[in-house]
Amino acid sequence: MHGIKETSYIPRVTGAVIHFILLAFAAWLYFGNGAEKIYSLLSISADESGNSTRHIILFVFGVILFIRLILTTFHFLKRRFGWNELWGVMFAIVLYQIGFALLGASESQPIDIIDIGGIALYLVGSFLNTGAEFQRKKFKDRPENKGRLYTDGLFGYARHINYFGDTLWVSGWAILTRNYWSILIPIFITSLFIFAFIPSISKYLASKYGEQYDAWKKKTKAFVPFVYLMTNFIV
Repeated sequence: MHGIKETSYIPRVTGAVIHFILLAFAAWLYFGNGAEKIYSLLSISADESGNSTRHIILFVFGVILFIRLILTTFHFLKRRFGWNELWGVMFAIVLYQIGFALLGASESQPIDIIDIGGIALYLVGSFLNTGAEFQRKKFKDRPENKGRLYTDGLFGYARHINYFGDTLWVSGWAILTRNYWSILIPIFITSLFIFAFIPSISKYLASKYGEQYDAWKKKTKAFVPFVYLMTNFIV
């Protein structure tokens, strides 16, 4: 999948349509008494009314994610985007859009300083992820950069700064639900980054760019900017 340029138009459009449906379903959970019906169906005891401001913020998070993924899928991502990758992405989207909705819709506590921190994490993480992809896209669009590895901008702070951004915004979203079970989602996603996605991508980059990648690896942390943590065992 890495390095193979392909439009993959049908999987991309399919993913956008499915994501829109999931976003609409999340809206029903937040604003159409959908969560109450699901709780009743599953015999879950919860404060079904929740907090309207929290509902709005959680839904806005979902809208921002939808817009960012549309931008990434159709503008930034020029490599192959196959069906297997699509279903993996859709699984994650279900966790975010539907999982966080069901976990947070019943929370009646007013927005407080903890939630403000969660909002900050979401916004910073979204910026790191999409901002890094935007910078890399501008670099790759220049003909003189063909065959060169992009190591500047946000990628100068961590080799996989986009995934670190993902960890931040998913964690921020989890915080807004104020449900302890939500922490399992960022833990699961971050584990996939560390033990599956990053080693695979790193191996590909090392093979394709050789000395360029080695030089980048020596001066740039793998996942968390400025932190030695996890640099040793990530390729």
